[in-house]
Amino acid sequence: MDKDEFERIKAEEKAHLRKLRALKQQHRDAQRKASSLKALGAMRNKALEDETDALTEGLMRNAALQEARLDLATEAQQEAAKAEADREALAKAEAEALVKQMKAQMGAGTASGTPSASETAPSTPAASGSPAPAEGKTIGRTPPPEEPPAPEADRGAKTIGRRST
Repeated sequence: MDKDEFERIKAEEKAHLRKLRALKQQHRDAQRKASSLKALGAMRNKALEDETDALTEGLMRNAALQEARLDLATEAQQEAAKAEADREALAKAEAEALVKQMKAQMGAGTASGTPSASETAPSTPAASGSPAPAEGKTIGRTPPPEEPPAPEADRGAKTIGRRST
């Protein structure tokens, strides 16, 4: 065997060892992946996963229910506010109609050009279905009974400090 043939066989042997080393590395990698998958499979607990899925679904359902309740409450609040505003507007309109009617009644005796109570009747609260105000009744608080003012001489002069005699 000459030197050239020896070098050729030696090169072929080195190439063969490199291929063998690469195949062994692939084998170790495949075993490592299989081991990882096996460990991951062993860690999986079907019962625990099912329970987690059920809890997650329950939380999502509960959140949707709470959101729907919030939407309904918001809508109800808006409707209540609108109804309150409508009641206030109606009360204001009725008060204005009553003031107009009272002015017409007060002015009917003195001026002939002002509309009478029968002409203003369609705009009164009685025409809209609410009861007519009784005689002597007022809207809101009743005014306190009027007392005649005390004469100044009875009370004395207003001074700061000592009273003068």
